[in-house]
Amino acid sequence: MSPAKAKAPKRSTTEVHLETIWARAYAAKSKDDLRALYADWAVTYDEDHDTIGFAGHRIAAEALARNLSRRDARFLDAGAGTGAAGVALSELGFQDVSAVDLSREMLEVASQKNVYKRLVVGDISYPVDAFARESFDAALLVGVFSFGQAPAETLLEMLRVVRPGGLIAFTMRTDFFEQDPMGIVTKMHELERSGAWSQVEVTTPAPYLPKKDPDAEFCVWTYRVTGGHHTMVEPGFEKAVENAFEGDDTVKELDHAWIWDTVSSRLYDRYTESSGYYLTDCEVEILKRDADQMVGGEPLIVELGCGSALKIREVLKAAIQSRDSQTPVQYMPIDVSHGALESTVDVLREEFGKRISFAPRRGLFADVLHTIPKDRPKLVFFFGSSLGNVQDLAATVDFLRDVRAQLGPNDRLIVGLDLHKDEEVLDAAYNQEESCRAFFVHMLRRINQSLGADFDPRVFELASTYELEPEYKGMRTHCVNLRISPTRAQRSYVQELGHEVVIREQDSVQVGISRKFEPAQIDQLAKWSGLRVTRRWFDAREWFALTELVPNDEPS
Repeated sequence: MSPAKAKAPKRSTTEVHLETIWARAYAAKSKDDLRALYADWAVTYDEDHDTIGFAGHRIAAEALARNLSRRDARFLDAGAGTGAAGVALSELGFQDVSAVDLSREMLEVASQKNVYKRLVVGDISYPVDAFARESFDAALLVGVFSFGQAPAETLLEMLRVVRPGGLIAFTMRTDFFEQDPMGIVTKMHELERSGAWSQVEVTTPAPYLPKKDPDAEFCVWTYRVTGGHHTMVEPGFEKAVENAFEGDDTVKELDHAWIWDTVSSRLYDRYTESSGYYLTDCEVEILKRDADQMVGGEPLIVELGCGSALKIREVLKAAIQSRDSQTPVQYMPIDVSHGALESTVDVLREEFGKRISFAPRRGLFADVLHTIPKDRPKLVFFFGSSLGNVQDLAATVDFLRDVRAQLGPNDRLIVGLDLHKDEEVLDAAYNQEESCRAFFVHMLRRINQSLGADFDPRVFELASTYELEPEYKGMRTHCVNLRISPTRAQRSYVQELGHEVVIREQDSVQVGISRKFEPAQIDQLAKWSGLRVTRRWFDAREWFALTELVPNDEPS
């Protein structure tokens, strides 16, 4: 008779709960995952951390206190959770503390501790408009940087809200630091090299979760903001803003090109994932189905306005699969945003490795188009209906002529163009989503950060219109005017302009346009531009079209 097998010790309810909750934390893949986790965790969060002996909030607060002498300093507890760090700061004598967290449920628990002057629900990896720039003397982030948690861009938001000379302190597990799976450490070093901040202190490693994971250790990194991190502004932005606001016009018009920077690229990506925004889904649908029909043997693929790698990925995948040789596909992304270029190249390099060679170009199209090589066949893509963002039809034709001038006789241009459709669809896309509003108001954030204004983005609401445009050579297209309007008047002295700007309650700020075409209008625009349409691909609903254009030798 075989001896009885030893039974595994029965785990307590607390052990099962802790194992489950931490598994969810480390498995989180999205902000929705995190919101759901923290909503469920809020009630037991403090008790669970006490159970495992977590002391990161106290050690981090003490690190800040060692390097900040004023007890009346303005503090931001970023990723505050249920307020443990706020309590630690209060016990050290700091009374002017604000909290921000992704989870409303967590902040409801934190509010009961009566240590915060202000509590804000917000995503700290994006601009938190409740806080103006340089609002705080110090920021503390406990447990924010870990597997599946906040991304590296969070550091940029902290640099925006903490004044030069202020401090930013955060905890991080040592294994997370060494592995750098989310690029936090890379960004830390990049910011130090750029002069954005300088390291003040790193604490010695201490047990992180002593009663749960005895081998895990963490440190507290403290940095002083040195003011070397500035938003990059293209030449002409200041003049464009001055022209938009100098008159008494009810609509203050700015070209869509001025909205783009590293932050806006991320805001736009979030906007395209909203339920009302259809353009990206339509275009990706076409590319997934037909990219193999679009690629040929051209050695160079150019993308105008790369934005992100979502769409060109399908093209490059098809181009690689269509080739017998090991020669890499040459890819030239062009964008005004340094961040968009950097992100696109990083993502594609990680996916395709040496099968792609990169030659990025940064700048406005008017300044960069002439650098596109003419000495080799090429396939040029202009995705996203960006051609529909050009100021008017005359400028659209001029732009297409400029692109045509860079094309050889065997080159091809494929453009994404949105099509005229029911206003209900457009209203859902441009007038209803909060992610749309957050993207549009970024034009005001750029003015605030780059030109020294203090407009309040929170009071601006979506106010887009859909109208027929003035006639151009007998053609009239429909156009969405991308607008935001304040719920209360805004007065701001704009430092770089040297005078006050007023936006009245009945005014609107136009951050661009989105033109919607009929297929026959596309054909005519191509003819006027020295091009001709050879092929066209539609999505299933025929809301959007990718159109192939080639040089036309016939007179227009």
